Amino acid sequence: MPISGRILIIDDEAALRQTFTRILRQAGWEVTTAGDGPEALELLKSSAYDLAYLDIHLPGMNGVDVLKELHRRFPQMPVILFTAHASLETALPAIRLGAADYLIKPIDPEALIARTRIALTEQAALRHMNELRAQIEAL
Repeated sequence: MPISGRILIIDDEAALRQTFTRILRQAGWEVTTAGDGPEALELLKSSAYDLAYLDIHLPGMNGVDVLKELHRRFPQMPVILFTAHASLETALPAIRLGAADYLIKPIDPEALIARTRIALTEQAALRHMNELRAQIEAL
């Protein structure tokens, strides 16, 4: 049974947004994109997402600042960072700030689908656990 989910892709490269969108939609997920941090944060005012893919190097508001704001507003939403310029100096702080994973461009389509499936499965399990916890507390 496929895992459902709403995915937000945040990247300033239009071609990458289109490629990710095509791959993830063909796999059955709903995808929305944003070209920068402020656009993504605006989208999050009116829609909820189950997973975000976030480029760490964005113009203006960088990915680390966007990650901080995403986790402030939506602490349970997994955020997977990606970059073409991988380094320990960027990966470690991102993971410490709550990134679920850190991928290096170019990203293999099968790896993208697999990582998405894992993140959404974990998110669904967490949501189910929280629902059970709420039911138990209500008793």
